[in-house]
Amino acid sequence: MTIGMTPCLVQRVSYTAGLGYEIYCEPVAQRQLWHTLWTAGQEFGMRPFGMRAMMSLRLDKFFGSWLSEFSPDYTPGETGMDRFIAWSKNADFIGRAAAEAERANSSDRVLCAFEVAVNDADVNAYEPIWIDGAVQGFCTSGGYSHHAGKSIALGLIPRIYAQDGQKAQIEILGDMCDVTLITTPLYDADGAQMRG
Repeated sequence: MTIGMTPCLVQRVSYTAGLGYEIYCEPVAQRQLWHTLWTAGQEFGMRPFGMRAMMSLRLDKFFGSWLSEFSPDYTPGETGMDRFIAWSKNADFIGRAAAEAERANSSDRVLCAFEVAVNDADVNAYEPIWIDGAVQGFCTSGGYSHHAGKSIALGLIPRIYAQDGQKAQIEILGDMCDVTLITTPLYDADGAQMRG
């Protein structure tokens, strides 16, 4: 579509838990596009925000991030990305046989979200997740949800423990912090805002 005078590719996609769009244009047209959006957005109180704000907002929906929750080190079944694989498509891709075998038997571990009782530091990544006195998994990322006013962590744990309300601990900077596994997103739990 053309926005102002700028030809763009527009995708309706959200990484911030609200109705959102990603807009792509030629690099030389970025300044023109910015001025068009900025001018039109003033009557709605539009303000720019940074990457850290976006990373906080994604935690409200338990959205993963590339090279944190999604990487070549984790399988589609572990991260929930298997729901985007067109299994009926007659095409091969690297790792298809392994992904199909995992689909048939379920992955041993799964990506989960946790509410963390912290003192003054949030999860960054790779902190151990303790369940019943033993390390059972690790964090992939985390941070503070400004919307919910809570510290949130994402991490991989054995599937057998992946139940709403599961109690555990995450070791953050040497402190054992109590955590509770949560399955309901903190914002727009039914996705109505994103589909608005």
